[in-house]
Amino acid sequence: MSRTTRCGFAVVYQWRIKPGREAQFRDAWALLTAVLLEQRGARGSRLHRTDNGTLVAYAQWPDRGTWERSCALHELDDELSRRMLDAVEETWPPMLLTTVADQLIPEHAAHERPDDLTH
Repeated sequence: MSRTTRCGFAVVYQWRIKPGREAQFRDAWALLTAVLLEQRGARGSRLHRTDNGTLVAYAQWPDRGTWERSCALHELDDELSRRMLDAVEETWPPMLLTTVADQLIPEHAAHERPDDLTH
């Protein structure tokens, strides 16, 4: 049985970054993520690197409507978006995900588990 869903909507983005531009991309991504957290109702994001070298971000939102309203306000973060896209060689359409079950352990709870197998 799944726990109560903490976040009902997520978006997955993927990019191939131009050589030598990853730091520029990561800095702009971090600043844009902070704007979305502080001003747009986002629940945060994680940036990952795949085995084939692309970067993938997983962003959580309370619901699709909040994400859509944030997208409609894009002009407020145009400069950060331009800095990110200037570093991008290739991108893919975002994947929109509606949570139907949640088995993730919150990060703070994962560190408190006595059966931690990471040691």
